[in-house]
Amino acid sequence: MDSRGSRPISRKIDIMRLDPRKHIILIDDHVLFRQGLERLLNASDEFVVCEETGNAIEGAAIVRDLRPDGVIIDVGLPGADGIELTKELLREFPNLVVVILSAHEEPEYATRAQEAGAMGYILKSEAIDTLQLALRNAFNGKQTFRAEVRNEVA
Repeated sequence: MDSRGSRPISRKIDIMRLDPRKHIILIDDHVLFRQGLERLLNASDEFVVCEETGNAIEGAAIVRDLRPDGVIIDVGLPGADGIELTKELLREFPNLVVVILSAHEEPEYATRAQEAGAMGYILKSEAIDTLQLALRNAFNGKQTFRAEVRNEVA
């Protein structure tokens, strides 16, 4: 077991290599939300959550250890702002796909996320289909920002 009480990192990496789906790390401070989102994403044939955590510091360490294809990050996290975490991770891993999830509808959050390099900004009030579309688009090099927010950002 690693320090987080889960499988050893080397074992997780071996499992990830065998799974053809895009490997995602969830970083959100609400456990119930994280667990529900993990189950929904894992039910797809496109994405799999390989790890999840509730704070930015541990999230950054997990990304460094596992090198996932993408990360879903909440804006408000203990230990750091999710948008600042996005900047930090993209400096270190420029090919990492980051989609921001947030309860904040104010356009300045979407603008900051876009400027930080996130490929999407999705509200937590949206359906899972919207998040999956944003992830699909992001892995194909296209940004997805909630339509109303995108219109206000443009």
